[in-house]
Formats: sequence, structure tokens, C-alpha cells
Amino acid sequence: MKMEKMPKRFSLFFVLSFLILFFPSCVKKIPEKIEWNTSLEEGFKLANEEKKKLLVDFYRKDCKWCKRLDDSTFTDRDVISLSLDFVFVKIDAKKDSLLVEEYKVSAYPTVILLKSSGEEIERIVGYLSPREFFKNVKSYLLGRGTLADLEKKLKKDSTDVVLLLKIGEKYMDRKRYDEAKRLFRKINDLDSKNYWGKTDSALFNLAYIHYREKEYKDAMVKFQSFSKDFPESNLRLEAEEYIPYIYEKMGDTTKALKLYEKFLKEHPKIKESEREWVEKRIKKLKEKN
Repeated sequence: MKMEKMPKRFSLFFVLSFLILFFPSCVKKIPEKIEWNTSLEEGFKLANEEKKKLLVDFYRKDCKWCKRLDDSTFTDRDVISLSLDFVFVKIDAKKDSLLVEEYKVSAYPTVILLKSSGEEIERIVGYLSPREFFKNVKSYLLGRGTLADLEKKLKKDSTDVVLLLKIGEKYMDRKRYDEAKRLFRKINDLDSKNYWGKTDSALFNLAYIHYREKEYKDAMVKFQSFSKDFPESNLRLEAEEYIPYIYEKMGDTTKALKLYEKFLKEHPKIKESEREWVEKRIKKLKEKN
């Protein structure tokens, strides 16, 4: 008499039950929350002891996206489960400016994945939802989508504008600005008409690099040109927000205030978060003046 084949879900259930019953130590328990370390040195020590990697979060207290990452992404069950593979370290950028410089952190939040040896696996710059964050970390652990992986692919096709943009942005995230500029200019040379829809991003990033390097006049010119040349780009509003902000950085608060008010008048239907940011700048400038 033939025995009926046990359904896969039941066989898996019995295997897991057997493991839990007879080998409870082999089933790792996911913690209720992330246990953060505040010392990178201690983080490395712990990672070597537990044979884990490090997940280092560089943040600032005045960064709203850092707070959102804490409140949503780092409280997610799947993200918390990464504690089985990583030692979590949180670095206050204002207090640990030397580490910020050492790791070439360009924006906040920046999360850097490190091997216990100190070698960087990859980094995530800016806010990601729990699902995106978890998915990206898992992909990076497999070597997919990392800077090294993309550079390898580019060797096979050096004219792929999508790859050029991705790599250029990863260079930019690491403050490798000269290399990023070279790739962004190459995108413009390959596709000046923006057929692939990446040239506007490349030129926006070029303007942003000038801003990051405090070359404010060059940044101003490029953002102004961008707004004129790419009126349909989804980056146009952001470029126009940078223009008064750069005047503010240059010390021309009167001009900045005028342009902020003009921006709100010309774009009454912008996102509430963007409106709040501009109104905050206006309020601050009026108080200063």
C-alpha cells in the first residue's frame, strides 16, 4: 500500500517543530527592538566577537528624515530581524565629525554597511521605507546593486546612461565628486536631448555638487539653467527651491526672501512638506531682517 505524500507545508512544519524541540539553540530569536551601540569601536569589537557585520547609521538631530527612519523603518519587524546578521551602531554627526569625514558622509541619514574588517559593503543615503530598506540590504549582502557590481556591469557597456547615473550618484554619496561629475557630463554628451530621461537628473546632480562644494555662483547658474531647460522635469521645483537657498547661503537675505515668496506665489499647489519648508525659511529670514 502506497503512503500518500505529505504536503510540503506540513513537512516543513514538522521539520521546524523537530528543530525547536530538540535543538532550541539553533533557532535564533528575533529581538523585540534594535539594540543600538553608540561607539563604532565597540561595534567593531562586538561584530568580531559575534561574527557579524555592522550597520552604521549617521544621523543629525535636526534631520526630519533621520527621525522618520527611526520611527518607521527601524521599528519594522523585518528590519529588526537584520540584528541577526548585523551589529547596529548610531553615530551623531555633530558629535563625531571626525567619523563623518573619515567615511565621507555627504548627507543625512546615511547608513553604511561594513564588514567586521572595516571594508564597506554599500551605503544607503536618505530615507527608505521599511520594505525598500530591508530589500536593499539583502540585495547588497548578495553583492547585487553595490557600487562594485555596477562598475563591473559598466565595463561591458560604457554607454549605458542608466548605469552611468546610478554609479555617478553613488560616487556623489561618497564625496567622490570629480568622478561623479565626469559621469554626469558623459550622460549629457550621450543624450543631450534627454531621450532616456536621465540627463535632467545628471545635470541637476552637477549643480548640486557645486552647491555641496560651496561653489555657490556656479551652482546658481546651473540651477537657473536647469529650471529653464527642463521645465517638465520632476526636479524643476527642487532646483527652484535651491536658488533662493543659495542666495541665503551667500548672505543676500533680501534677494532670498523675495525669491522664496515668488516661489510660493508661482507654485500654490506644491506638497505640504515643501510649502512648510519654504515658509520656515521665509519666517527665519524675516526675523533676521
